[in-house]
Amino acid sequence: MDSSDAAVLGVSGVVAAAVVGSAVAAGALFGFDESVLRPFRLLAVEPIAWIVIGALVVAAVGNAYID
Repeated sequence: MDSSDAAVLGVSGVVAAAVVGSAVAAGALFGFDESVLRPFRLLAVEPIAWIVIGALVVAAVGNAYID
């Protein structure tokens, strides 16, 4: 993985952390109702979601190493 791939991976990590942080902050400010908790609940109970996330991570890392 060269420096540009590492930069893209770092930026995507920061964006993902910002999305999760803003969802948690919105839930804390406006109350945790069904709409805010639903994506987290689906990740917790659906093993297929973890398989899809794992496949996306493997594809992204594999693409970085192939290039």
